[in-house]
Amino acid sequence: MSRPSPALPPLRTDLLLQGGFYLLVASIPFEYPERTIPLEIPTLTGAVFLLVTLLHPSRCYGRIPSPVLWFGAYLTVFLISLVAAGGDHAGEALSEFVVLLQAVLVLFAATNLMMDRQIAERALITLVAACSVRAALPFLGLGRTADAVWTGGERVSALGQNANSAAMILAAGLIALVGLTLMRRRSAGQVVATGLLATLIGLAVLETGSRGGLAALLGGVMIFALAAHNWRQRLRNGVIAGLAVTLLVLAVFRVPMMKNRLVDSVTTGNLAGREQLYPALWTMFLERPVLGWGPITNAYELALRIGERDRARRASHNIVLELLTASGLVGAIPFLIGVGLAARNAWRARHGEHHVLPLALLVTLFLANMSGDWLASKLLWLTLAYAFASGSWRPTTRLGPVQPRRRVILAAAMGGR
Repeated sequence: MSRPSPALPPLRTDLLLQGGFYLLVASIPFEYPERTIPLEIPTLTGAVFLLVTLLHPSRCYGRIPSPVLWFGAYLTVFLISLVAAGGDHAGEALSEFVVLLQAVLVLFAATNLMMDRQIAERALITLVAACSVRAALPFLGLGRTADAVWTGGERVSALGQNANSAAMILAAGLIALVGLTLMRRRSAGQVVATGLLATLIGLAVLETGSRGGLAALLGGVMIFALAAHNWRQRLRNGVIAGLAVTLLVLAVFRVPMMKNRLVDSVTTGNLAGREQLYPALWTMFLERPVLGWGPITNAYELALRIGERDRARRASHNIVLELLTASGLVGAIPFLIGVGLAARNAWRARHGEHHVLPLALLVTLFLANMSGDWLASKLLWLTLAYAFASGSWRPTTRLGPVQPRRRVILAAAMGGR
């Protein structure tokens, strides 16, 4: 009788290193724009995490994931475009480069850490817990901020956060919660607790009034219908996804501010100025398609093109148009290839232990960035790291890791040795 091959030894990860990583993840929902220090909280925790990784270089940087090379090429083009643009905005562009460099380094280390499935799962649990706390703040009256909108009602956020950015982060937390729940069988009590947390986070997303955040959340939920090994799972996931979408739609009609914004968009085509930004950005790209206008310089040029009176610069509100106008095709192509590699691995991982959760998170973040451009968001880069790492996990069964067919045939030919 042949013996099953021993399982591969788990990757060893120092507790201090894990702590630094989870601290970074936990800080993401708590961006604090109205602060006295000049750095975002996730930027500070990212610096702490990177300092800790220097104590474990082989664990964090011993393997170079292929997306890192492509994002490194993007950063190189970023610098070239910055130098070519010159002008009065080089200092601002250089500051953005430093933030993006940190983000790519975080991607580098996080991808290697999340090659360990347990670390990836704990990071997701940390994100869900942090998003739950953040979602509760406005309802408890802690750090609540609200901005009146002309269609009626107020867009509610917390800690002075941008409502669209907050919606993107909370939507990702809700998708992670749903995915973690579908991974394994849960008791009735756990299902009830999950439902309550999902309701809390979902309402917080709607209170932001972010139409892009709602679309990203709906897109991520629909991806779960793909996580099916057989017709029963396909039916279960389809019912859950359909129920979640139905509840979200019904909830929209219970939040007049969100309902009014959606109706306004449909009836008047008003997209909060994006209907003016996107044509102007496309024209800018056609004028300078190779290296673009330069980082930050494109934002000032955009403000001039649309006749902005209140602000000297305007954000692109679309990650693809931001890439095309800031660094042209030469910069956008390597960036999108890096994203494509992460998406490919997430697709491959859909039949694994985490099912389509990596793909659902990636779709959620990408859809959110179709109406925003959060290139510097640590959540975006950690999602890319998770998606790419998930494609490297070996499929498992109750008896241990599944052995490649070639090894099984060889073992049988050798009499089971």
